[in-house]
Amino acid sequence: MISTTTSGSGWIDDAIAGLGAGDVYVSPDVSDSSGLTEALTGVVPSDGSVAVVVLPKDAGIDSPYSTYILEKLVGATDQPTVVLAIGDDLQAASTAIESEQALFIANTNETAADGDTQTALVETVQQIVDETPSAPGAGAGGGGADWLLPVIIGGAVLVAAAGTAIGVLARRRRKPESPATADPVPPGIRLRVNRLRELRSDYANLPNSPTSAETAHGIDTLASHVEQLFVRLDAKAEADQIVLAEAEYSDKLARLVAALEPDYLLDLLTRPDLWDAPDERIGEVREALTGVTTQIVDNIKQVNARTGLRFQVSLDSLIGRSELRDWERRFRQSSGE
Repeated sequence: MISTTTSGSGWIDDAIAGLGAGDVYVSPDVSDSSGLTEALTGVVPSDGSVAVVVLPKDAGIDSPYSTYILEKLVGATDQPTVVLAIGDDLQAASTAIESEQALFIANTNETAADGDTQTALVETVQQIVDETPSAPGAGAGGGGADWLLPVIIGGAVLVAAAGTAIGVLARRRRKPESPATADPVPPGIRLRVNRLRELRSDYANLPNSPTSAETAHGIDTLASHVEQLFVRLDAKAEADQIVLAEAEYSDKLARLVAALEPDYLLDLLTRPDLWDAPDERIGEVREALTGVTTQIVDNIKQVNARTGLRFQVSLDSLIGRSELRDWERRFRQSSGE
């Protein structure tokens, strides 16, 4: 099914409504929306396993962070895989395969297509279908592409899409290296992200504490954005930018992890009477968490814009706490650093 809901605003609501009626939604504000809709319909499976949304670049201007629209779509739709293009920026999330793998495929094809959003989308959909265990045609001699034959044979129905679909099928697929063997997140950063997710549960489970609940949400957001940054750096940036980011966030995340450990912030929230200046200390940690998250979002935008990374956040207030320096040192030692 094809949806072409039209609206001058409310792109997210229109996309959600469109995906309720079909698996392809292209905003009427996108150039040649009808042609792109038809081209995508030629490659999207008919079983409801993949949804594709294409929005104009302006749709992402007011988003609080880069994956905000994608997360809204994933939460509101039934398709296991969602592929999103905002302008020429591709994103993807999936429960059929690893979501990081889906995003990696989308980013790789975005870079390879060099601004040709239609080609990038078609290739991304096809590769995700190929990687999905239950993909139509899986195990057949055609290597996962047999299900497309009726579409190609029925080219008279899809004249506008035929050139793109056949062109993509005819050339050799650009298969990204499997994230299962090549995690784009550096090992040291991965250790910190994993610890952040463990700590998030401690704060989420603290009852009757709005500050703790907000902190849990902030930790979850930070961990997700850290992964997004390195996935996008791996797909789009030069090696020196990855090295810079790793050096920057190895220190900052280690310091932040130390501040979020149960012996510090969690103890401050549960037993403030046992600390000197507890409100000041709590404010320092929350400010640091917000500051690092904001900087990472800015870095993701810089990667998307193909500009150099800029680091402006300082955690001086946490550096001044001697107990945090000790805990940070122990974290590094336990991590083998």
